[in-house]
Amino acid sequence: MIIPCDDPVSKGAQRFEIFSGAGKRRDWPPEVKASIVAECYSGNGGVGAVARRHGLDPSQVYAWR
Repeated sequence: MIIPCDDPVSKGAQRFEIFSGAGKRRDWPPEVKASIVAECYSGNGGVGAVARRHGLDPSQVYAWR
């Protein structure tokens, strides 16, 4: 049983998000991809650390490798 004052639908929206980004895919030139992949192999952290430094998902960097 739902008590009317606790009904989440009657309370309305509690939170909303605003996306202010461009909303499109970034185009990475081959030279930039190569330098990011080379950074992964240089020993300056793992793939995850390098990906975060460049604002990428680690799976994207693995795909480039």
